[in-house]
Amino acid sequence: MRKFVRLFLYFSLWLALSLGAVLLNIINVDWSHNSFVKGIVVVIFLSVIQCSVLEITVQAIATLIMGRKCNEAEKAPADQLTVVLNYNLLATSKEHIDECFETMYKGYMDNLGPNVSAVLVSATNDEELKKYELEKRNAYKNIIYRELYNEGLAFSMRNYESIDPIRLNNVWQMYVHINPTVFIREHLHNICDKYVREFMVLHRVSRVLRKCGQYQDLMLLSEGNYEAYTYCDTEYYGKSARPYGQPLFHASDDVINIFERKFDYTLVLDADNGLPSGSVSELIQIAAAHPDRAIIQPAIKLRCKPDDTIFMHLQCIQHALYEPIANAVMAVFGQSRFFGKALIQNRAYIDNVIGTKDKLIERVLVDVLSHDAFVAAILKPLYVREVFLSEEPCYNYITWNIREMRRNRGEILLAMHSWPNTFGRIMRFLQRIIQGPSFNKTKVRTPSTLDFVSFYLAHLELRRMLMKPLLLLYIYIHCSVSLHYSYYSIIIVVFLVVVFPNLVTCSMKNYKGMLLETIVSISQFTPEAVVGTVRIFLSWMDHVVGTNESIPQRAVEDKIKLSNPFVSSLKHLWGYSLYALVQVIAVCLYFQTANPIVFMFWFVFLLPLYSGFTSLSSKLKRVGRPEEKNVNNIESVVIQLPNTSTERTKLMISTLTDISFKFNQCFSKCYKSKDVAEGGSKESI
Repeated sequence: MRKFVRLFLYFSLWLALSLGAVLLNIINVDWSHNSFVKGIVVVIFLSVIQCSVLEITVQAIATLIMGRKCNEAEKAPADQLTVVLNYNLLATSKEHIDECFETMYKGYMDNLGPNVSAVLVSATNDEELKKYELEKRNAYKNIIYRELYNEGLAFSMRNYESIDPIRLNNVWQMYVHINPTVFIREHLHNICDKYVREFMVLHRVSRVLRKCGQYQDLMLLSEGNYEAYTYCDTEYYGKSARPYGQPLFHASDDVINIFERKFDYTLVLDADNGLPSGSVSELIQIAAAHPDRAIIQPAIKLRCKPDDTIFMHLQCIQHALYEPIANAVMAVFGQSRFFGKALIQNRAYIDNVIGTKDKLIERVLVDVLSHDAFVAAILKPLYVREVFLSEEPCYNYITWNIREMRRNRGEILLAMHSWPNTFGRIMRFLQRIIQGPSFNKTKVRTPSTLDFVSFYLAHLELRRMLMKPLLLLYIYIHCSVSLHYSYYSIIIVVFLVVVFPNLVTCSMKNYKGMLLETIVSISQFTPEAVVGTVRIFLSWMDHVVGTNESIPQRAVEDKIKLSNPFVSSLKHLWGYSLYALVQVIAVCLYFQTANPIVFMFWFVFLLPLYSGFTSLSSKLKRVGRPEEKNVNNIESVVIQLPNTSTERTKLMISTLTDISFKFNQCFSKCYKSKDVAEGGSKESI
C-alpha cells in the first residue's frame, strides 16, 4: 500500500470518527434543559476533547489493518562499515558506574567484530568517580584480554564449541588457515590487544546539550575536530554558550585513538541499554541497504528480573501490549520518532544537524531537554521492529512521575520553538519578567522546516501530554450539563482509550497480561487526568521560573530506594490525596450525584497506597536498597526531587483549589438554575 494511500485512510478514519462524535454529542445534549448557546459551547468542547482522544483509537484500528507484524527491513552486505557503540553516562554513584560498565562490556563482547568499537562518553562531575571510571575501564580491558586469549587458545586447538558463535564468525574464523603454533606465537596477542584498545572511556569537558552534546562531540572528534566550534556563539546562546576552541574531551590515549577515525555510524545508547547478541551486525546491514536513512531506529523492549518491583513488571506488560500499535503506526507513516537511542549515520548527521566550521547549522536547541523530536524531524528515522534494544523500566510510580515531568518540560520547550510567534513569545515574555537579570535569551541558529508527517510525529507526545487536562475538563463538563445519557459518553471514551487498544493486541499468549494491564490502567491512569494536569503546570512553572537542574533518572531512583516505599509514596503524593479529599467533599456539597468526579478523585486519594504497594516485589517484599557507600554522591547532583518541594506542593494545592472552587461555583449555579418543577430531580451523572 502506497504511503499516500495509507496516510489518506488514516486521517480519513480519524475525521470520520470525529464527525461521528460531534453528531452523537448533538443528540446527547438535553436541549430542553440547556440554552442554545450553552449547548453549542458544550458540543464544541466535548467534540474537541473526544477528537483528540480518538487518535489512540485510530492507531489501534490501523494495527488491525496493517497487521501486528509488518515487513522486515531489507539488508545488504556491510563488511566495510565501521560503528562505535556510544554509551552515555552521568554517574552519581559507583554502583551506577559498575552497572554501566557491565552493560557496555556485555554489549561489546556480544557484538565483537573488526569494525566495532565501544566508547563510554562520561559527563560525570565528581573527580573520585572519574578515577573510578578509568579503574573500571582498565579492569574490563583485562577481562576482555583474558577471555579473548582463552578463546584464541581454544580456537588454535579447534575447540569451536567453547567459543562464542558471534566471535567465532567475526573474529577467529579469518585465521583458520594459519598454523596453530604460528597463530599463538605471532598473532594471538596482537588480536587480543587490538580489541582491548577499542574499549574506551572519554571524559567530556562541557555539559552543553547534555546527552545530545555527548554524542555530537564524539562524532566531531571522530571527524578530526579536537576543539569545540559548535554552540560557542553568545549572540545565539547567551550564557549557555561554551568557549570557542575549548577541548571537547580531557586528554587521554582513548581521545587519540578516536581522533580522525571517521566512523561511519554511531550507535547512541543510554547507560542501561542492553544489546542482544548480533544486533549490531543486523543494524549495520539494514543501514547499508538504506543509505538514504540517517537514523535506523530499533525497537525498545523493557526488561526486568523476577525480584523487581510490581510496577516494573506492569510497565513491561504495558509496553509489550503497545508494541504492535507502535509498529503499525510507524509502518503507516513510513518513518519513526527518534527514541534517543539509535544507529546514526555520522556524516549525514553532521551535514544536516551540526554543520562545519565554515557553515554552522546547529539545529538542536542549546537549552534542549528532549532533543529527539528535533533530530527525528530532520533525519526521518527508519523504524526496525526486528532488532531491539533493552532497557529497565522505572522503579516505581514516583520515579515514573518524575521522568514524565522531565519529558513534559521537553515538550513545552518544543512547543515554544514550534510556535515562536504565539506560545513562544508568551513564554519568553513571562520568563523575562519573572527571572529578571538571570534570564538567558537563546534562539536556534537554523530553524527546521517540517513536512506534514514529520510535524505530526514530532508532536505526538505533546498531544498525549495535553490529553490529560482535556480529560479532566471533559469530566467536569459532564457534571455541568444535562445530558440524555450521561454515563454512556464517558464509558465509550474509557473503552476506546483503555480497553479497545488492548483487545487489538490481545492473543492467546498474552490475554492474562491484557486483563491485568486493563485493570491496572484504570488504577494508574484514572488519576492521570489530575496528576498529569499538575505535572504540566509544574513543568510550565519550571520553565517560567528558570529551573534548569538536570536530574539523572538513576540518581532519582537511588534516592527513592533509600526510604520505605509507603513512607516515600506518602511524602511525594500526600498533596494529591489531600486535594482529592477536599474535592470529594466539595462535589458532594454542590452536586446530588457526580459519580465520575467522585470515582476519579477516590483513585487520586488512594494513589500513595497504589504507589507503595507496586514498589514491592511480586512476593510483597521490599526491593533491595543500594549500598550507602555508593549513594554518597547523589546529593551532589540531586539537591531536591520534584514533587517533594514544600513550596511546590503549597502552590499546587492553592492553585488547584482555586480552580476547583471556581469550577464548583460555576457548576452549582448551573444546577440551581434548572427548573426542578419541569425537569424533576437532577439527572444522575
